[in-house]
Amino acid sequence: MNYTKWLIKMFLILISLISLIFAVNYFVDPYGIYNNKVFNFKKITQSEKMRFIKPLVVEQIKPKSIILGTSRAEHGFDPQHPYFLKPSYNFGLTSASMYEVTTNLKFAIKQGALKEVLLVLDYRMFNDKNQKQLDEFESYFDGSKGRYHYLYSLDTFKDSLQTIFQTYKPFFMYHPQGHIMHEYEIAKIKKTAGQLDNMNKYEKNYYKLLKPNYIYKDSKKSSFKDFDELLYLCHKNHIKLEIIFGSSHIRQWEALSYYLGDDTFSKWKKDVVYRVEKISRELHQKPYKIIDFSIYHELTSEKMPNKNQIMKYYYDASHYNQKLGSIILDTLNNNAQYIGFGIEINSKNIDQHLKHQKSIKEDFINVKCYREEVFSTKK
Repeated sequence: MNYTKWLIKMFLILISLISLIFAVNYFVDPYGIYNNKVFNFKKITQSEKMRFIKPLVVEQIKPKSIILGTSRAEHGFDPQHPYFLKPSYNFGLTSASMYEVTTNLKFAIKQGALKEVLLVLDYRMFNDKNQKQLDEFESYFDGSKGRYHYLYSLDTFKDSLQTIFQTYKPFFMYHPQGHIMHEYEIAKIKKTAGQLDNMNKYEKNYYKLLKPNYIYKDSKKSSFKDFDELLYLCHKNHIKLEIIFGSSHIRQWEALSYYLGDDTFSKWKKDVVYRVEKISRELHQKPYKIIDFSIYHELTSEKMPNKNQIMKYYYDASHYNQKLGSIILDTLNNNAQYIGFGIEINSKNIDQHLKHQKSIKEDFINVKCYREEVFSTKK
C-alpha cells in the first residue's frame, strides 16, 4: 500500500513538473512562436535559435513575399516596407549558405501563398565552409519538430528562465517580422572601443579562409547547383524574383580582393548573371531582374567615423542598416532617391558595367592606404 501511494505521489509530482515546464514555456514564449500576449519579455534567447524559429513563423503567417539572404539581409531590410506584398517576412539567416537559402525558399513555397522574393546575394553564400550551419537543419522543415515540440523541452525551459530574469546577452535582437533590431546594434557599437577599430578587426579576418571556387568546404558540393534549384523553383512556381547584389561598404570588397584577388568579386557577379540567363533560356522564360547595389557610390563609400561617432548607414563594412535598405527598396519600387545607385545588369552590359566600376575605383578608395591600415601592408 505504501509503495502504491509512493508511486502515485511520484506520478503526480512528475505530472506537475511537466505541467510547470509546459506552462512556463508557453506563457513566457522565449522564442516568440506561440503568439500569446500574457507577458512582454524581451526575446533575448532568439538569436541562436532563428534557424528553427523562422520556419515556424513562416508556417504560421504564410507570407506572400519574403526576403532571402544572410545577416546582411536580416540587418538591412524591413519587410513592412511598401515594396513587399503583405503579409511579408524576412527569411534571411545569419551565415546562410545557398543551400540553406534554397531550403528556406522551398518551405515558403510549400505554405501556398508565396508570390514575390527579394534575394540579397552575398559572396560568402557561394563559398562558405559549411553547406549548413547545423546538422539537424532539415528537421526544421520536415514536420518532426512542430512549434509544440518545444513546450516540453528543458532547453526551452532554461531559455524561459533566462528570458524572465534577462540573464542572457544576445548576439542579435529580432523584430517579429524577422529583421534585426537597429537600436540593439547601435547599443553594441557604443560599448566598443570605436566603430572603425571594430571594422578593421572584422575586415582583417572576414575572407581569410575562403576559396573562390563556389564549393562548400565541408560537403565539397557546388553552391551554384543550389542557386540553379532556387531559380527553377521560382520559375516553375510563377514567383516574381528580384536579385540584388547588396550594398556592403566598399572596404568589404577590398578585404575580399586582398585575400582572393582583384577580379574575384567581378567574376562572381558575371557568373551569377550568366547563370540566371542560362536557366531562363532552358525554361523559355524571361530572365529575372538583377540589380547591382555593390557599386562605387557616395552611399557605399560613406566616410569612416571618428572614435565617438557612428556611421549613418553601416554597422561595419559588411552590414548596412535599414536606412540604406529602405533606399534600396525605394529604388526597386521606382522611387529612387539617389542617382546611379542600383544598376540593372545583364549579359549585354555586364562587361561594360564591371569595366566602369574598375575605372572609378580610385576615386573612392586608396587601396594602398587601406591595406596598410587593415593588413599592415602596402601590397
